[in-house]
Amino acid sequence: MLLGKCCMSLYDEQIKCHDYQVDTEFWKEPFGVEVDHDPLKFLFIPDHVSAYIAARLAHRVYRYQIDNIRTRSQITHAVMITMGGLLPGVLLHDHLAWTLNKNIPPIEFGTLGVKYYAGPGAPLDEPRIIHPLSINVEGRVVGVVEDLVDLGGTARFVAQFLVEEQKAAKTVLIAPYLKSTNVINEMEVIFYGHVPKDTWIITPRERVETLIKRVPFWRDNGATLEECEANLAKIGYPDYLVSTYLRATYERG
Repeated sequence: MLLGKCCMSLYDEQIKCHDYQVDTEFWKEPFGVEVDHDPLKFLFIPDHVSAYIAARLAHRVYRYQIDNIRTRSQITHAVMITMGGLLPGVLLHDHLAWTLNKNIPPIEFGTLGVKYYAGPGAPLDEPRIIHPLSINVEGRVVGVVEDLVDLGGTARFVAQFLVEEQKAAKTVLIAPYLKSTNVINEMEVIFYGHVPKDTWIITPRERVETLIKRVPFWRDNGATLEECEANLAKIGYPDYLVSTYLRATYERG
């Protein structure tokens, strides 16, 4: 039993850990795993780790609010960019929509539908709005909530839209992870950690989506059904998802 634990990789330990075993340093600079028949690496984020990261991110937002009491530029509204920003946004809402400090405003949350990716590693030519903004942000400091900032295209697009078309006073990007630090030079950013550019993060909201988009890619690059199953197990997929979706996805034309 002890030998098995010693042989387990840090990646395996963290995607299978209990909530009291979350390694803060690992999740600030996480790395994915390589699988057969794919140039990308994959990072599977468990539910309780998503909740932990959101709590740490909320703490940084709270610190921003404290630091800006005198400047009167505290965040009063937050826009969750769908679909990616919904999960971190809902988790942040639990921390930030209420306040125990009279000097810290509760944050009103809303949504804006923006699409920029067709699938893993496949950005569209430009972002586009697919669902309208659900709250009024005129004159407000607005937090823009995403799950991951890669090239920064969506963040820049949304910031420009909110300020120029919706008359927001300014925007602050809020995201668990950045793949590039370039966006930090262009706007205010509150984030938790960094992830390598070649790594695809699989959050709790996109496990099935990633599976049904990536298994055909592996198959078309020569992977057998058994190799696809081994890839998913290595990434960290639970058996119930593999047994439900793998064969049907693999055999789909």
